Amino acid sequence: MPVENLLQEYNLVATLAGILAGFAFSAVIQLLSVDKPGRLMTTVIIIFSVTALMFLFTLFAFVLSASAVAELNQEVKELSGWAGIAFIIAMFGLHLFLVGVGLTGWLRSRVTGIITTLAAFITFCLVNWLLISIIGVFINQA
Repeated sequence: MPVENLLQEYNLVATLAGILAGFAFSAVIQLLSVDKPGRLMTTVIIIFSVTALMFLFTLFAFVLSASAVAELNQEVKELSGWAGIAFIIAMFGLHLFLVGVGLTGWLRSRVTGIITTLAAFITFCLVNWLLISIIGVFINQA
């Protein structure tokens, strides 16, 4: 793959990871400011905290990998494994983020909980469908 394409790919993933990490950190801060103790609140805070850290790891992995690729002007095979691991962590982070979104509504009311759970589940299904479709494209190319 040309270096320019690889750098664009790394930058896209890093940007998305940074945005999602920011959303997750914002959710943690908002939830910590609410005085509503309970297991569900604790669970949601933990979910968004772990999600933020997963996206933060992905962000740093892709930014540092892009820096090395840009500096050497070639793909660094030794870092490809880290980029792959970081991408998998980002995918798990996205799924965990959606679980957090689905659970957050239950903190407000039953109706809100049902709506956010359905919205998160539909998004979860669409993301997985898209991911499987894209993997299928690469499998068919081989």
